[in-house]
Order: sequence, then structure tokens, then C-alpha cells
Amino acid sequence: MTYHQPDAPDLSQIKSEAIRAIAEMAIAGGNEALSLAQWSKALVAHMRDGLTPALKAEIAARWPTLEYYSDNGSPHNQPDEGYIENGFAISFPRPR
Repeated sequence: MTYHQPDAPDLSQIKSEAIRAIAEMAIAGGNEALSLAQWSKALVAHMRDGLTPALKAEIAARWPTLEYYSDNGSPHNQPDEGYIENGFAISFPRPR
């Protein structure tokens, strides 16, 4: 059972069904949405934990054309990976 965190961001702001579903699947798997932040290309849901192989495989099966990205980070930003669609995105941290 997933419990709503009192400080959890309002995922209803994510108007991409795929991105919102990915966030909800990650949360159901024990991850947590830390924030929603406007980036130049999208409104991004930032997740606490990394993208699991099982979730990544499920995403590939359900949304094979969804745009995947991976970023190596910088001295100021942690490496991350995620998905983007129509001005909405989800970001999972990766280790340095």
C-alpha cells in the first residue's frame, strides 16, 4: 500500500499520462517524488531513488516510443536518467 507523504508534490500537474503513470509506478515500488521543478524543456518530477531495471523494462514495454535520456551530471548536478514527453519529464538519480 502506498501512503501519501504530506510534503509530496502534486503529480496532477503532470499532464503526460505516461510520465504521471511512471511516477505513480515508482512510488508504488517504494520510491518517492521529491519535487516538481520547471526546467527549460519540461516540468520535471524528481525522484528520490534510481530507476530500477524492472521499472525500466516495464516502461520500455508499455511506452516503446517514449523519449529516454541519460545525463552524466556536472560539478553542480548529480547524474540522472529519465523520460520526457510533451513538456513533462521524470528524473531518477544515478550514481557519480
